[in-house]
Amino acid sequence: MVAPDLHGEATAAYEAREELGPEYERAVLESFVASATESIDQRVDARLAQQGIGGAPQKQQVQQPDNSHLAVPVFSLLFGVGGSIWLTAGAGAESDTVSAMWLGIVLVNLVSALLSRKAR
Repeated sequence: MVAPDLHGEATAAYEAREELGPEYERAVLESFVASATESIDQRVDARLAQQGIGGAPQKQQVQQPDNSHLAVPVFSLLFGVGGSIWLTAGAGAESDTVSAMWLGIVLVNLVSALLSRKAR
């Protein structure tokens, strides 16, 4: 036996197909199938809930790994390489200045690593 709501939707879809002609037949059928599928899904969920089996399955959320501890090392490397190029090629600085900059970058990374380990 066809449910009354599906029977009504099928009749409406058939009449719309008759009125609109063959060029809209696919759209009418797709609309009917979508609404029929939704109606069937709702009835199945209601029966499952009635039997105590539960409703629709819950989607499990995948927890993304926390990679925030990588920000300081990555950006300090980019800054270090760019700064080294600029200091030597653009500003004409000596190697002592570049070495001091890299020492500062290493110290910042060490402090960042220690703080991120304590936070975990």
